[in-house]
Amino acid sequence: MEKKILFLDFDGVLFDTIKEAYLINRFLYNGTGFFDVLDKKNFELFSKYKYLVYNIWMFYYYNQIIFKCENENVVEESFKNLLLRRDIKKEDAFCREFLNARCELIKNHKVFWQNLEEPYKFFFEIKKIYEDNKINLVIASKKNKNSIVEKLYSYKFFLPKEYIFAREALDKYNSKGKFLEEYMLQNSYTKAIFVDDNFNNLNTVKSKNIKIILASWGNTAPNHKGLSEQEAINEIKNFFFKTSK
Repeated sequence: MEKKILFLDFDGVLFDTIKEAYLINRFLYNGTGFFDVLDKKNFELFSKYKYLVYNIWMFYYYNQIIFKCENENVVEESFKNLLLRRDIKKEDAFCREFLNARCELIKNHKVFWQNLEEPYKFFFEIKKIYEDNKINLVIASKKNKNSIVEKLYSYKFFLPKEYIFAREALDKYNSKGKFLEEYMLQNSYTKAIFVDDNFNNLNTVKSKNIKIILASWGNTAPNHKGLSEQEAINEIKNFFFKTSK
C-alpha cells in the first residue's frame, strides 16, 4: 500500500520572506537599523539575485557584493568567485549573528516582524488541504524552527512541531535531498512531492519516488521555469486524491 507525504520549503514557498532577509542582512553588513528607510533600488537588486543563496552562510558572501554593487552584470560571477575562497570560521560566526539578529527582531519588535513576512496564496491552499484531509506534511527549511512555528501559528496553522524540520535538524545532512530520502525510509513512505523555490535544493533529490516542483512564485533563477501556485496545488491534489488536473 502506498504511503504518501508532502515536503515543503518555507521561505519563498509558504511565505514571502525576502524583506526580512534583506533587513537582517543590511543590519549585519553595515549596521543599518531595521526601521530605516528601504533603499528601493538596492532591495530590488537583493531580491533579483537572491536565488543564488540557499543556505544562511552564503549571505556572508552575497552581502559583500550586493551592498556595494557598482555593476549588476558581474553579481553572479563575483558571488561564485567568492565561494571559491570560503572562510568556514567567518561563515559560522555570521550564521550565529544572523540567527541572533532574527531572534532579537522577533523578541523586541514582534508586530513589525510579523508584517515583514507575507503569506502566499499557496500557503492558504495548503492549510485548507491539510486541515480538511490531514495529509502527511513536513516542512523542511533552513530557517530556525522557532520563527517557523511562530509564523505558522500566528496564522492558525497548527502543524505539530515534530513535522517541522528546520536549520537545527537539516544541518546534520549534506543536502535537503538526503534528509528527505532518509525521512521517507525511516517512516516507510513510498512516494513524495517536494516543493522548493531553489533549484539547487531540488537538484539534490536522487530518488525517483520523490516528485520535485519548483515554486515559480518564490526567488527562482530567471532561467529556471517552475510551476505557478495553482499548478502546484493541482499537482498536489492529484498526487493525494487522484483528481484530474
